[in-house]
Parts: sequence; structure tokens; C-alpha cells
Amino acid sequence: MTAHFITRLGPYSEARSRAERGRHEWRYDAGFLPASTPHRVLPESRLSLVTESLYAPSGELLDQSHWVFGPIRTPRLYAPPPGSVLEGTFIPPEQALCLLGVRPDELTDAILPQSDFPRLLRSPDTPTRQTDALAIWAARLLRATKGRVRANVLADRAGVSERHLHRCMSGRLGVGPKALAGQIRALAAIERADQSARPNWADIALVSGYSDQAHLSRSVKALTGLTPTALHAERSVESEIFKTRQAQ
Repeated sequence: MTAHFITRLGPYSEARSRAERGRHEWRYDAGFLPASTPHRVLPESRLSLVTESLYAPSGELLDQSHWVFGPIRTPRLYAPPPGSVLEGTFIPPEQALCLLGVRPDELTDAILPQSDFPRLLRSPDTPTRQTDALAIWAARLLRATKGRVRANVLADRAGVSERHLHRCMSGRLGVGPKALAGQIRALAAIERADQSARPNWADIALVSGYSDQAHLSRSVKALTGLTPTALHAERSVESEIFKTRQAQ
């Protein structure tokens, strides 16, 4: 895959394919240096198809397994053993039924072998119901706008009631438009903060679609369990430790 890095945070990175627009991949390379600060995995509505490999210091592949990671509801700290490399492809939640045969909320906080999902071996199904098409359209628009479109605006654009939109998205994704938009918006703000050593939280709140800095702070803390400042400090330490050890 020809890709360019979007995020580089310690041993964790994300990339977007140039050839396949919209295809996002991530990688976690633990390396063989002494264990650093564990990586905080943040809540995420997307699923992942993951290949987990374990290498010896010589480069020999010792073991490999394939997993489906479900949506993450609860933040967690992750520190794999030395030599571990995880490579994943994000799956938008609206694609879960077509690709895996299950609704994404049925896999919340779950890690299961890909062999549990025989549909992965076949071509994905195509949604045929109008309600599914509406849910997929709305979810894609929320991601494209980084969660800055309100549910009532989405419903107006689709020509349906807000209640009907919520019912369609909950039925297909297991989450309504307001909750999905809130998560996407908070994660986008966190990624913006990662680009600065001293983030201007008021500016980030404004650009990310929050009413003020306090609104941003409440959203980030509700999602991650940490204030924006504490989360940024933790992520900055992780990144600096990684950079230092890579240079050794």
C-alpha cells in the first residue's frame, strides 16, 4: 500500500492510502527497546481487521494471528511484549454488517479471531434497504466533517425527521448521530492538539465546532477519562520517549 502518515505517536501511527481513498490503516510497532509509557487507546467507533505478528530480535517471525477488534467504548492502556507488531485496517461501523455479518455494537470492546467471521472470505454484501443507505450516508458525512454537523441538520438534508434518522443509525451502527458526532469531534480535537507542544485550547475548541473551551474539556474528559491538558501531556511524553529511544 502506498500511504502517507497522518499521526505518529510513539510506536503507534496511522496512514491513509493514496490509491484507495478513504482506506485508513494503523500500525503499532513495539520494537525491542525497554518498555516505554503504555499507549492509551482511546474510544473509537470504527472496527479494525488486525494482523498481530511477534518477531525475534533476529527478525525471525515467531508467531502471527489475525483478529477483529470491535469498537472501543472504554479507554485502556496498552503495552505489548517486545517484538510485537500490530497492523490494522479501520472498518467504518456502517460497513460491519456487510463485511462481518454483525452489527458493530455487538462487538464493543471485543477482540475475536477473524475465523469467527466466515463472511470475510466472501465479497461484502451490498445494502439494499433505504434505511441502511440513509445510515451509511449520515455516518460518512459525519466523518467527512469531523463531527461538526448537528443531527437536526443531517435530518433536514435527508428530508426525514431527527427521530427517524436516529432510529436508522442506531439500527445499522448501534449508535445514534449525536453520539457518533460527539466522538468524532472529540478525537479530531485531540489530533489537532497533538500537532502542537502548547495547544491553544480555545482555538481548537472553536475550529472543532465546540461552543467554548469548557465544552471541549467536558467532551474530551467524558470520552477519555482525562482533561485535554492531562491527555496531551501523556501523549507528548509517550512521543518524546519514543523519539529519544529511536535516536539511541
